[in-house]
Amino acid sequence: MSEAPFRIVPAGEGEALWFAGAHQVVKHPGDWSEGQFSFVEVTVQRGRATGLHVDPSDETFYVLEGELLFHVDGVEHAAGPGDTVSLRKGTPHAFVATSELAKFVVMNTPGTHDRFFRDGGEPATHQDFESAPAPDHERMEASCRKHGIEMLGPPPFSALGVAG
Repeated sequence: MSEAPFRIVPAGEGEALWFAGAHQVVKHPGDWSEGQFSFVEVTVQRGRATGLHVDPSDETFYVLEGELLFHVDGVEHAAGPGDTVSLRKGTPHAFVATSELAKFVVMNTPGTHDRFFRDGGEPATHQDFESAPAPDHERMEASCRKHGIEMLGPPPFSALGVAG
């Protein structure tokens, strides 16, 4: 844990990563809070989706910009700026960006998701989606296994023509 009892991460700063076509900035790694939580800012393009999966941690999304469509236990829910979506560990879910860009923060408790993203992604030196690295599916799958994330299937948004 950090020696300081507080942490301030200015806008535009943090550990930047590319993971599954998403630009992510780790604002508070789980290690800072002795594994209690992690806090990551994520930006995705329209159509970028996760596969249907379950996490070993509780997960809370707070939408900053754009719109996301969540698939939770077989039901779809739209979320826009200011909306919060909280999922208990073990809840089957997926999401897709339905706006040109969507920006949100995700907090996981306990705080291990930053390690999952780091192990499955790669450092980002820019935020240009056109020149973003292609997702390394083998590396992402290995990270899922390592961090207890169970993939249940492809993105359940085929009617939207999405990319996983």
